[in-house]
Amino acid sequence: MHKQDFKGNIVKLFRKSAAIFPFIFLIFLSTSGLASDQVLLKNAKIYTMGAPGMLADGMILIKDGKIEKIGLAISAPSGAQVFDLSGKTIIPGLVCASSALFVEKKDHQYSGEERPDTDILEGIHYFDPSVSHILRHGVTTAYISPVSFRFIGGLGAVVKVHSGERGELSILKDRAALNIRLERLQDKKTSNILRLTQYHRIRDSFKQAEEYRKEWSDYETKLKKYEKEKKDLEEKEKGKPKKPEKPKKDESKEILLQAMDKKFPVRFIVHRPDSILQALRLGEEFGLRIILEQSEDWSFLLNELEKTSISLLSNPLLDYRRFLIPGGKKGYAAQYLQLEEGDFFYPYRAGDRDTQKAQKTWSELADSGIPFALIPPDRFPFSARFMRLYAALLFSRGASLEFALGAVTVNAAKILGVADRVGSLEEGMDADLVVLDGEPLDSLSKIEMVFRDGTVVWERKR
Repeated sequence: MHKQDFKGNIVKLFRKSAAIFPFIFLIFLSTSGLASDQVLLKNAKIYTMGAPGMLADGMILIKDGKIEKIGLAISAPSGAQVFDLSGKTIIPGLVCASSALFVEKKDHQYSGEERPDTDILEGIHYFDPSVSHILRHGVTTAYISPVSFRFIGGLGAVVKVHSGERGELSILKDRAALNIRLERLQDKKTSNILRLTQYHRIRDSFKQAEEYRKEWSDYETKLKKYEKEKKDLEEKEKGKPKKPEKPKKDESKEILLQAMDKKFPVRFIVHRPDSILQALRLGEEFGLRIILEQSEDWSFLLNELEKTSISLLSNPLLDYRRFLIPGGKKGYAAQYLQLEEGDFFYPYRAGDRDTQKAQKTWSELADSGIPFALIPPDRFPFSARFMRLYAALLFSRGASLEFALGAVTVNAAKILGVADRVGSLEEGMDADLVVLDGEPLDSLSKIEMVFRDGTVVWERKR
């Protein structure tokens, strides 16, 4: 070949290559991007809290933020990021079934007008400084409670725990429950008669909602009659009938009716046996799906609760009789004082007899089959970070590891109505998980990594 022709062919080849290079580069970026969305975790002990059970030497393949495969032998896809977790333990991301996250401190004490239609998502504080602390302790999902000083506090929501820096949150379930406080201090005091008066006040709200429903039902019946008469008279050319007056819409009553239609559960914040029974009566009378929250005296009514379809949210540290803060001050309202995050503490000086009684009580709850989840013992946002500690405490009270760990994972997710997304590690679930260097309820175990939607959101510095 002539030297000039050879040189010309080289130039043409280069120009053609240069023309198609950007497309080749884009294809490379595209395929590498897909590969980077795949993560394989291998050689770990996995507590799935779901159908696969406990996997002694398990593997999890994550793709696009979801668990694509979970089992004992999974091949690593080409380009996948692989984590060898030999000697480590994996559990689902922890679920906090009640929290004051994303709620400003002054709103914790706000009472105001009773408004069942208050939606917590419309008044949250996106830049909550507690969030980074919560995440590093493995809590990836939380229920946000509305303000607690009202009798009817409003509607809560279930969200993924993240900073909300762009003014948005990952909402798993809006209108997740209606919060009602059946016990509220008046002048820092309470009594049986006062609590009975409060019960009747809440009952009257539901009765008014029933009357509101009847009013609308009567209006619709009259409207149909009016339309028929109007048509008949128009055909006979004999004038028009009088149109019925349309009732005024009431959003608060609409919310109460939705609760009565079981569109969402009602979370009754109660403590004493009389208030727990009042909540059960309201549930039976108005057909409510009930979640009992706090309910320190649930053990006195365990036989009664077993006959119902309620769910229970509580904590071994809850005790309305002896809330203490440094300085010797006492009283249930002490939790609402302006304290720093580390000021609150929970003294526990139980003797052998008390310990045995506690073990028997919590074991009976586990055997009862009542859906149960752990919640923090107070309304401080930072308390949500101790969910694993609360589970360890419950484990020490005689509950099984499955029951205690389930109370902050799968069972909490079921009660919140989000078990199709979080709470267990199964194929198709969100890849929210926690990697530890030891057993999940061992107080000496440290969290190594926290994944949310397949992404590492916190990792222990080496």
